[in-house]
Amino acid sequence: MAQLPLPLQFDSRFSLDNYLSEQAPYIRHQLTALFDQTGEALIGLWGGPDSGKTHLLNACALYAREGDISYHLFDAAQLMDASAEGFSDFPEGTVLAVDNIDLLAGNRDWEAGFYRLVNRVQQGELRFLFSLSRRPRDTGFRLPDLKSRLGWGLLIALPSPDDAAVEHILRERARLLGLELGDEALHFLLSRYSRRLKDQMQALQQLDEAALSQQRRITIPLIREVLPFQLDPDSAR
Repeated sequence: MAQLPLPLQFDSRFSLDNYLSEQAPYIRHQLTALFDQTGEALIGLWGGPDSGKTHLLNACALYAREGDISYHLFDAAQLMDASAEGFSDFPEGTVLAVDNIDLLAGNRDWEAGFYRLVNRVQQGELRFLFSLSRRPRDTGFRLPDLKSRLGWGLLIALPSPDDAAVEHILRERARLLGLELGDEALHFLLSRYSRRLKDQMQALQQLDEAALSQQRRITIPLIREVLPFQLDPDSAR
């Protein structure tokens, strides 16, 4: 098997401040308390598509960087073909994070590696963040002790945003970017393109770059120029 890959690189698009949700203040408090060693040392985030799991784990990289805290983030897809040997051997005080950890459910070596890792967390040597699509007890992990250990800490359910939430998040993200996104342009985006939050965030990023380079407001003509391919309405949800 391949050696352990390098952690994911820091992505400046994500921060705890631009994570938008009714639960945002609570979640920010719990995550920062983990890094500051004033809260839970083991936190799991679970939810469906567009619930913000990946955003939050990436946002923690910025918080760790600003606090000079050792933080290593991996996506489970990176780890599938890598050896689990040594994964729990990081220096004391390190914060480890694994996105989509349930992708490794059923992999005996990785389940054993996570078991050892959580034991080190319990002993106060490491801190661990992970995300998954459902509660640990409902995943395909075969090691019973691992399922129970993943539930030792704090589990936070992240709901997928409904249409109203997507609209609110788009408005707030545009405001944080310093963009003027009027009702007409917003409704055009939501009615003509994929309503998935991930897709809308990518569209907004493209529009931000175009508006900045062309010194233009975001209008329907600009949207048509930058995002020329509309999705089939049947696939827009």
